[in-house]
Amino acid sequence: MIWRPRRHFLKRSGILALFIGHLALEKCLKAIVVRDTGEHAPRTHNLPMLAGMLSAPVGDERLEKLAEFMEFHLESRYPDQHYEFYQRCTKRFCTAKLREIREMFQWLQQRLEK
Repeated sequence: MIWRPRRHFLKRSGILALFIGHLALEKCLKAIVVRDTGEHAPRTHNLPMLAGMLSAPVGDERLEKLAEFMEFHLESRYPDQHYEFYQRCTKRFCTAKLREIREMFQWLQQRLEK
């Protein structure tokens, strides 16, 4: 898998990059679920729920981070209803959160490759 949300951050907006970061985590989690269960992953965007389906536990700290990242999926899709979220999405905020997402993605990718 390739990590590319940062390019979108530079060309468009940090909010779009956060949304794409959420999607990358979601797809990686679903790939692990499919590998672990041999069945289709459920139709959900809920990262903590998907993490709970993995054969090995991810730990409370990572579950909390995944729950935090859920905001980037919901808030970025409905901008008219989430003005406060958009106000928080400064370049500094987005850069820090993208770093956290990238770390989680790399950790999940290592699990996928095992």
